[in-house]
Amino acid sequence: MFDEDYIELLGIVDENKETNGLDTLLAQRGEGMLGLAFSCSDPDHTVESLRSVGIQATGPHELKRKLELPEGDVIPEFKLIRFPTEGVSKQGLFICHHLTPELIRRPEWLVHKNGVKYIQSMVVLVEDPKSLVEHYERLCGRLNVTVTDATVSVRAGRMSLIFVAEKDLDLLFPGLFISDDFPDLPHILSMTMVVEDLSKTAGCLSDNDVQFQKIAAGKSLRIQPSNACGVLIEFTDAI
Repeated sequence: MFDEDYIELLGIVDENKETNGLDTLLAQRGEGMLGLAFSCSDPDHTVESLRSVGIQATGPHELKRKLELPEGDVIPEFKLIRFPTEGVSKQGLFICHHLTPELIRRPEWLVHKNGVKYIQSMVVLVEDPKSLVEHYERLCGRLNVTVTDATVSVRAGRMSLIFVAEKDLDLLFPGLFISDDFPDLPHILSMTMVVEDLSKTAGCLSDNDVQFQKIAAGKSLRIQPSNACGVLIEFTDAI
């Protein structure tokens, strides 16, 4: 849990209970990033806004989950907005509004030994990044979409969602090795997180026997997918 965003870890505790299809996904493609959620402040207005630009949004759908705490169980509540997605898997992108943020954004959960403060970017491998421009201009606004020769970058808050074709991946990650059993596209490949002190982050990783590389002239640290549950993770100092 970070100040404004968070990472949700999914796993199977009891295979005899409902897994919501996670067991099938793991069997088909292995570990890795399954999707991401944008946030909104007014879900009803967001649905109207999306529909006004031709995006067929549904919801807001109400959702509750049990959260087990030392002092007892609580029930966080959310509202979800679903819509047709492009550039990610069918269920790989949605919008989530937290109705009870105080239950999950507890002060003691915001401080981490690795010093992470927030998610800076995520990179998605796709067949044709340029084909996604119109959709994301409607979804996030034209000013938040940047197109280069090789990538399409979508700004959402202080995070960027970057789409790139496999043939151009070396431009973002020079020398990155892609295994033969790489999942089908589209595929969320990486996540970059900003930390408060990169040297402390390196110390934390070393203390926990996590292999990493120093990249970008020592200004970032990289963990290969094989050491991070199928996700390429990078830590970087705040700019």
